[in-house]
Amino acid sequence: MEYVISGREPADALRFFEEISAIPRASGNEAGVAAYLKKFAEDRGLWVKVDEYNNVIIKKPGSKGCENLPPVMLQGHLDMVPEKNQDTVHDWERDGLKLKVEGNILKAEGTTLGCDDGYAISFMMAVLDRKDLRHPPLECVMTSMEEIGLVGAMKMDTSDITAKRMIGMDAGGEGGFLASSAGGNYVFVKVPYTLETACGEGLAIHVRGLEGGHSGGMIHMEKGNSNKIMGRILYNISKECIFNIASISGGFKGNAIPRESDCVIVLAEGQKEKALEIISATEAEIKAELAFSDKGLKVLTEDASAEKVMDRKASAMITHLSHVLPNGVMMRSMAIEGLTNASLNVGVVTTEEGFVKYEITVRSAEDSLVSSIAETVKDIAETAGALCEITGGYPAFSFDPDSEIRKTVMEVYKQESGRDGVVKAVHGGTEAGVFKGKIKGLDIVGLGPTSGGAHTPEEWVDLDSYKRAFDLLVKVLDRLCD
Repeated sequence: MEYVISGREPADALRFFEEISAIPRASGNEAGVAAYLKKFAEDRGLWVKVDEYNNVIIKKPGSKGCENLPPVMLQGHLDMVPEKNQDTVHDWERDGLKLKVEGNILKAEGTTLGCDDGYAISFMMAVLDRKDLRHPPLECVMTSMEEIGLVGAMKMDTSDITAKRMIGMDAGGEGGFLASSAGGNYVFVKVPYTLETACGEGLAIHVRGLEGGHSGGMIHMEKGNSNKIMGRILYNISKECIFNIASISGGFKGNAIPRESDCVIVLAEGQKEKALEIISATEAEIKAELAFSDKGLKVLTEDASAEKVMDRKASAMITHLSHVLPNGVMMRSMAIEGLTNASLNVGVVTTEEGFVKYEITVRSAEDSLVSSIAETVKDIAETAGALCEITGGYPAFSFDPDSEIRKTVMEVYKQESGRDGVVKAVHGGTEAGVFKGKIKGLDIVGLGPTSGGAHTPEEWVDLDSYKRAFDLLVKVLDRLCD
């Protein structure tokens, strides 16, 4: 194949990055890259296993004199997010990426670059391929379907992994070392309803203008949640007016702070004007509260008609739950500055046949808090008379103040760069948490180069930082042999 990146180091890692970039590997389509890695390992006489989910494990013995040292696990994911510009012609099932270098920056033509997490795969391949490195036994673990819910890691049989220390490479940027990530659960609340004939004045309410954002990375920024704002509006109306709900909806993804919500209610005759006054007053209150964090709030209203509405009991229960379901930051970390330790997000509300459903995402760096908060939501819902199910859990990577592998990595980083590393944590799920839950006593740190624009066609990686991150990995493996 014709290589785009030339005259740069590490030449082998960058060559491998280009080779995997030529193979389609959107989430769920990892069979081709898994087969490529299997052949790569077999050609070098390395132990390799590819499971039914296209997870790949490749093992390499320790270098001379290091054969009997405790092994280290290197880890990253095979898949990438398949996003492209509207005017870019690209078949994600068949086409490889078209890479381009702009100064020190590597990008792709009109698509995501797949540095998330292609750099990890290329780093592991270079370490596995080189014969002149000093390193303990290596267990390189490359997972599938990370970008669609940590699926490969969750499904993986880890009985072939013997390492008790792990360097995860789905983290960064340079100089930041992942020390914690959140576990989570999804809570689904259902309010059953029966339909009855509408009688009264119809009113549609629309919450608009909010910024939204990722419920892990932005929950601490106090962005307005459109579903909770709608709940407050309905609750305030209910204190002075009688109404039935015809429909209610808001949000699109459980892990996103919802920006828009809609509700149609049918009020008792003569009460619409009072309801409009209450809506206007509530809008003013919330605008003042969000003036410094989410100042674009608008609450729009219009006349509406509905032939059928939900029964009064269901309407009251939906109003109550929309108002009282907890939302936002529940606890901040005292171990890592700026980290949200526990939160939940009322992400989606939908009206379906026979019931209204709430989808709530719970996160925390402590599994016990995930469970406790989810059970709190369940208790609130069931006490109100609704149905509730807790599902889809993934474990936390909780902060270990005594992590030896993190201490080693940060010592080597300071020795090489002259700067102190920064301990980082993310309020979102990672594969580090999955493996921490699967392998008892696993000590983990995450590292990576400086990059940006992940999950967008503007994704990039700094090639100088790519080299420094790889050099750091090599130096750390050498130090682990001391």
